[in-house]
Amino acid sequence: MNKINVLPGSTLNGEIVIPSSKPHIQRALLLALLNEETTTVNNISWCTETEDLLIALQQFGLQILDRGKNHIILKGARPIYHCNGIINANGSGMLFRISVALASLTEKEVYIKCNDSLFNRESLYDESFFSYLNVLAEKQKENIVMVSKRIYPSQSPLNFNKSTQFLSFSLLVSPFIKGKSLIINNNGEIKNGYVDITTNMMALLGSKITRIGSTFISTEYQSKDITINIPSDFTSLSYIASSILSINRPSKVTIKSYYLGNTINERVLFDIYKKFGMNLNYNPIKNELNISLEGKYNAITDEIHLNELPSVATNIIAAAINGNGDITFSGLNAINNHKCQRAFIINENIRMMGGKSYLIFNDTGAFNKIRINGNGPLNGGVEIFSYYDHRICASNIIASLGARERTTVNHIHKLDDGFPGFIQSLNSLGARIS
Repeated sequence: MNKINVLPGSTLNGEIVIPSSKPHIQRALLLALLNEETTTVNNISWCTETEDLLIALQQFGLQILDRGKNHIILKGARPIYHCNGIINANGSGMLFRISVALASLTEKEVYIKCNDSLFNRESLYDESFFSYLNVLAEKQKENIVMVSKRIYPSQSPLNFNKSTQFLSFSLLVSPFIKGKSLIINNNGEIKNGYVDITTNMMALLGSKITRIGSTFISTEYQSKDITINIPSDFTSLSYIASSILSINRPSKVTIKSYYLGNTINERVLFDIYKKFGMNLNYNPIKNELNISLEGKYNAITDEIHLNELPSVATNIIAAAINGNGDITFSGLNAINNHKCQRAFIINENIRMMGGKSYLIFNDTGAFNKIRINGNGPLNGGVEIFSYYDHRICASNIIASLGARERTTVNHIHKLDDGFPGFIQSLNSLGARIS
């Protein structure tokens, strides 16, 4: 069966573990390829997407020296690389962008096979990304993209509004791109946790990033043996915390072996849940995160900014609709550039379940806000679709947990792309799912 029924009346109590941070793992694995010496990655966990990334990086020359349940030891190589075979990006925009970035460090063409869903995204092809890397991406038959070298007469400022991965992966290969500075199209301050993760990783190999106005300048890598300790995944944390919020009954969950990431994203996430009246307390001695909701959560009439949280935005919206209060969620630009148009989908699924949710458009007819009018639990009682997108699937489950009637959620196998044990974790905590 590829569907579940989410029943009303759950409460969540107990202890679980969650996966490690996907953004950290992705950058750590890429950095390991760029490092000629050994890279030890601790507290690592695997999902479909990161397994596919590891395979792809081996095609570029990454070697696995040792692999255990929660660690891996890798040895990279200095460019220029040779890609052995066709990269299978499947539906991963991350893997596509990393492969394109690495194509700039190869002698010959790189071929990437993609699912249909990738070509539906505005964030797949980006001319400014290509012009910095001096590559050209052309779609061939059977959804294969050929990436070849191309010298551009001028460099377009890098546009990362649709995905900060364009900036992150450009930065990671920038020490090998001679004679070019990385120019961005945003002269304001970048307060982005994903970019911070990237530059902190680069510093492990001695590369210093200097920003002058809209220009980034990186120094060379100094290959050496390094160890990277991966923190816990704040997105997976949001699956659990949002489930508690959606159910809106007294609950207490302990996440064992939780390692703080100390990122902007994580801090913003904690602050949002605390605004709803949830308690999140970290015990650094036991490495445990205790999450509790002692009564019905606070009714909020406010605007909540989700700029730093594209991976968890729909979870928070799906949870908040089961409470009370008029809330506007802003900063939703980036979440529509994925396997499906996530903000549109969650808006419509909420409405299908009986909730009041509205898209807010700006003067040019584009939207980056959703307003919800929470009036207690959703009705539920319907089947809602996930469109083969793991984030939407999780958000559908979260919204359904707080609904009055049994709700059916489909495409649950896609959860393996993010938090493979999500349903099992909910069941162990007492969720009523069949």
